[in-house]
Amino acid sequence: MDLDPVKKAAKPEERNALPCSESGSPHADQFQACRRWRITVSGVVQGIGFRPFVYRIAHKWGLHGWVQNTADGVTIEIEGATDTLQQFWEDFWNSLPSGSCFDGYQRDEIPLLGSLEPGGFRILSSDGEGKRRPSIPPDLATCRECRTEMFDPQDRRYRYPFINCTHCGPRWSIVEGVPYDRPLTSMKNFQMCRSCKHEYDNPLDRRFHAQPIACPECGPQLELWDRNGRIIAERDAALRQAAAAVLAGQILALKGLGGFQLICDATNDQAVAELRLRKRRPHKPFAVMMTEAMIDRFCIISDESIWDWLRSPASPIILLPHKTQGDSEDSESQSYSICENVAPGNPYLGVMLPYTPLHHLLMESLNRPIVCTSGNISEEPMAIDNSEALERLAKIADVFLIHNRPIVRPVDDSVMAADCLGKVFMIRRARGFAPRAIFLRGNHVPILATGGHLKNVVGLSIDDQAILSGHIGDLDNSLACVAHRRAIEDLVCFFDVTPEFVACDLHPDYASTQSAEDLARRLKIPLYRWQHHLAHFAACLAECESTSCSGRFSTLDQSNTQHTAIDGGGQWPLPILGVIWDGTGYGPDGTVWGGEFFLFDGRSFRRVAHLRRFPLPGGDLVVRQPRRTLLGLIHESGDRYCEQLLDQLFFHQERTILTRAMERNVHSPRTSSMGRLFDGMAAVLGLGKETSFEGQAAMALQFAAEQALVSSSERVPGKIGKWGDHRFDCPAELLDKARQVAHTTGVSSLVLRKHGELMELDWQPLLHSTVAAKLSGTGQAELALAFHVRLVEAIFRIHRELKCGSLLISGGCFQNQLLRFLTVQEAQYWGIPLYQPEAIPAGDGGLALGQLWLTANTVQDLIRAEMFFEYVHSRT
Repeated sequence: MDLDPVKKAAKPEERNALPCSESGSPHADQFQACRRWRITVSGVVQGIGFRPFVYRIAHKWGLHGWVQNTADGVTIEIEGATDTLQQFWEDFWNSLPSGSCFDGYQRDEIPLLGSLEPGGFRILSSDGEGKRRPSIPPDLATCRECRTEMFDPQDRRYRYPFINCTHCGPRWSIVEGVPYDRPLTSMKNFQMCRSCKHEYDNPLDRRFHAQPIACPECGPQLELWDRNGRIIAERDAALRQAAAAVLAGQILALKGLGGFQLICDATNDQAVAELRLRKRRPHKPFAVMMTEAMIDRFCIISDESIWDWLRSPASPIILLPHKTQGDSEDSESQSYSICENVAPGNPYLGVMLPYTPLHHLLMESLNRPIVCTSGNISEEPMAIDNSEALERLAKIADVFLIHNRPIVRPVDDSVMAADCLGKVFMIRRARGFAPRAIFLRGNHVPILATGGHLKNVVGLSIDDQAILSGHIGDLDNSLACVAHRRAIEDLVCFFDVTPEFVACDLHPDYASTQSAEDLARRLKIPLYRWQHHLAHFAACLAECESTSCSGRFSTLDQSNTQHTAIDGGGQWPLPILGVIWDGTGYGPDGTVWGGEFFLFDGRSFRRVAHLRRFPLPGGDLVVRQPRRTLLGLIHESGDRYCEQLLDQLFFHQERTILTRAMERNVHSPRTSSMGRLFDGMAAVLGLGKETSFEGQAAMALQFAAEQALVSSSERVPGKIGKWGDHRFDCPAELLDKARQVAHTTGVSSLVLRKHGELMELDWQPLLHSTVAAKLSGTGQAELALAFHVRLVEAIFRIHRELKCGSLLISGGCFQNQLLRFLTVQEAQYWGIPLYQPEAIPAGDGGLALGQLWLTANTVQDLIRAEMFFEYVHSRT
């Protein structure tokens, strides 16, 4: 699935295209041979001005017929002279609306009506009959035209915070059913005024059939509330007083596009500290909303494509390197700076541009960066209802800027990251992307997937489409579990589908597993429980098979004509080595997996290698206390030399208790987790004794390694990209430098040991040599970089050992920009085809897609993966 912020639907190859006329005319000779076509289009074609677009070009060429929204997409019937139809067809493909995305289309020739319809070409009322398979567009950031009108004192929508058109505004957050028409949205109770109705009914107007159309006379309005729900101000006064509250250091709860957000001044240390305290989020980074000029001052943009993403209709949060204060030459930037506490200890800032009219107006009043984070206490779902927000956020926010347009479902912000070359990939797929369908090859069976426990996303397959919910979050509390079950109900009811299979994680105690089991029992349908890391692997395969994917897989033996789950395409040779590294996943052998290597031959999967196992004293407590992970590593290795580190990390009694627990296998599960190895190495280097959020220690290790990579580089303009504040002439320079640093530290490689058909990566030499280097005075940053380099070397050692065709990487560890970059560069150095998740998160947000792909292909007998799932037949 190609990630392109400005990509439109592309014209497919046609075998029976009509011949082009060299002299087409809008008023073709009425005696030319006439034809009538019926064109049906599925995909993202509703809510983006598609029907007015068809109307305008049909009107331009003087053609007759009609266009209509249906439950499946859009249907067009059009009639006219052959040459003129061909001109229409070329015009159609050359000027598709931005945001349109086709899943498929069909053009049939049908009998002429005999007499042309009166009125030329028409837009018919929507037809709700059909299979209910449209692709509803995601919510879209405010377009340039609406921004211009909103700041024009002569425009009737001047400073109106709910301005929108067919090119922008709410979609998925307000739609209640299909087809996408106003009576089936949360705007149904706002009756249009005469002026809005005229725009809505005018096929040549930008707001023709813009379902959320509104203005100050007839649309939603703002109110500012205090913590008790008392109205302080209304309309524009509410907005201005809200901005004044933020400038005064208060915390604002703002009802945004898909839910409430908590906002404060990102340049005010006291305000940011107070937000952390009230939200119970001591260290995890906050996102920051800025104008383009502010981003240019405070962040490093390594490639112009990043600007394309920031300005795109999706308008995601993007993690960008934060400029140091001395790097800015703009005097205005010196008048204030972003608080260190916004992203403590983190060289990256999660930044976004204003994406709704309300945000644009607020930023115009404030003229400084603002923290913009989800409206919740940490780990809880985002509030979307006014009364709910008042109840849940009254102890966090000082004032509430609310409006009376209901939010149908929560829509959180999407998050993306970019490496030093500007290569962008998805961290969290939500606003601007969900629920856009993903092609699921060959599937025609309705399947529901409930995802994992962390970063939960649920999915539904319909025909050959996979539809993923937005980000739900970690299922660690009752509110999150309720949100998870509502998301399942929402997908099933909205698309009017009864699943025939349900898929989930193999872990028996996950809330997502329990909801899958309940659904399977209620509907009496089969349940597939899939091994966590195989689902990560499959999500990448599913993304690669998507119609917009640039890569395909093929067998090395081109004479093999047997159909497999992934064949054809020619550039991705089998077998594929899948390297799946993350924090935790339930293994069929009862251990905790996480440092896994799978081989896929186009038909079957097998586990071929894993990280050497070690105990986790205290179980899940190790996630917040990486020093416990280090204790487990040292206990497993029996290395007395390394034990001297433990005296600095543990009281004697605590260490004795934990050691006895490991000796007796009490509450000390064994794991092959790469994520936990990252934590343990961070503890070795003094980077994460205790943490407050998952991945914090591993992130500190990454940031230290990046510092080593750039610390001795000259700060001069380069040709390709930059890491942090530094530039490099080519990617190979970074790879060579990383290898050199690793060599000088003396840190040993991981050792590959064979145990029958299964190989084991032994980390003991790596641990021992790292401790020795640290005690001899080698720098923290250099050792962190050496750790990354040795991990990447191990990947390619196994790839060579198994003589694989391609390489695939996924799992939460590969959201580490440095690890991902070094792996990609090493693959390019050796000429090995590599696939990595881009449009789907490498972390647990992609699990539901993998579960759908595995179930669909297993049901159709295209793959075999018996060792990695449990099948439960519920038809009793």
